[in-house]
Amino acid sequence: MENLEVNNKIIEYELYKSNRAKRLSITVKDRRVRVTVPTHVSLEDAKSFLESHKEWVLKSLEKQKLKAQNEQSVSYSAGEKFPYRGRNYPLVLEYTSGPDYYATFKGSRLIAYIPNNLEPERQRLLVMELLKKWYMEQAEKILPEQVEYYSKLLNVPYKKIKIKDQKSRWGSCSNKGTINLNWRIIMAPNQVSAYVIIHELTHLKHMDHSRSFWQTVESYLPDYRKWKKWLAVNGKLLMSYFA
Repeated sequence: MENLEVNNKIIEYELYKSNRAKRLSITVKDRRVRVTVPTHVSLEDAKSFLESHKEWVLKSLEKQKLKAQNEQSVSYSAGEKFPYRGRNYPLVLEYTSGPDYYATFKGSRLIAYIPNNLEPERQRLLVMELLKKWYMEQAEKILPEQVEYYSKLLNVPYKKIKIKDQKSRWGSCSNKGTINLNWRIIMAPNQVSAYVIIHELTHLKHMDHSRSFWQTVESYLPDYRKWKKWLAVNGKLLMSYFA
């Protein structure tokens, strides 16, 4: 490993010689820096290339660090904000003698009704469980309505819908006509869930990502690239909730 100094910070990086690379490139992933060096480029030139891009490297590392902190800092405590349909809403904790404990949405707030005097970790787990149950209930109610709407719009029939708790996929479909949706897209903007649904319905006509496939998607959602990018940028954060 080599070291690069940026604003009095020492950053480790790796120089990687590649027979396939046609040009110098810098990759910042998982808070690690790699410089890919074509065989015809000297290591000294590669270091100079990195030096000329060191401010970009630092910004990328800091952005990844901040994102990782956000993903790991969900405490499910009062005042914390949670996404729903593309907007963030504060969590309010209401203490009750029970016997029913649940979460609901009221007055632009997410409210969890919980017992008093719980140990902090038990309270955190209960609030997480109640919120997850509420989100899943909304997904099971709203997403099938969206599927039905776009099914008629695209004139693409389907057999059934399954709302799933998945860690890596937003949607899928089977050749038997089943549409599978990740409940977490209920946290994203409405256009994002529309994109995922149109994407899966279109697969019932085109079981690939051919030009015809994307033309069909674009004909019903002209700005689909915007929402596809939104999901690529924000998807990991949404997946971190209730993990």
